[in-house]
Amino acid sequence: MDERNVLIAFDGSESAFKAVDYVGKQFSGLKDIKVTLLYVIPNVPPQFWDDGHILTREERQERQVVIDRWFANQKMVLEPHFEKARRVLVEKGMEAGQVETMVAGDTVTVAEAILEEAKSGQYLTLVIGRHGAVPVLAGGLAATILHRGAGLAVCIVE
Repeated sequence: MDERNVLIAFDGSESAFKAVDYVGKQFSGLKDIKVTLLYVIPNVPPQFWDDGHILTREERQERQVVIDRWFANQKMVLEPHFEKARRVLVEKGMEAGQVETMVAGDTVTVAEAILEEAKSGQYLTLVIGRHGAVPVLAGGLAATILHRGAGLAVCIVE
């Protein structure tokens, strides 16, 4: 049987862990499931690129070192959350080899990055946790994914 891929949009929040818990309950015990936890690093903060002048080659190189450090720090802060999510999935009955993590950066929006990976990564199901009290159809990440996720089974966990 072909492996079925499930993508969880993951940011380490309470909502993201609800999505992880849902996937663990829904797909536990199935050996042909591969789960990917995807974290999208938000765009580089403006203080890293807005100097009010065109950077020289040396300034660009120095800036890139600072940006690379910032990205590395983002990944380091997230790793304990990834580990906790892996444990949750394993406790629900998945094997550690069924769970992988992925970090995406350099994107226009978080929603676009999630959808791009969901469609290019051959995933059948996309699971996201919903933040806040805004109705899904009113806007935000969940609404964008719901409206643009054609071809995917999209699960929005509250």
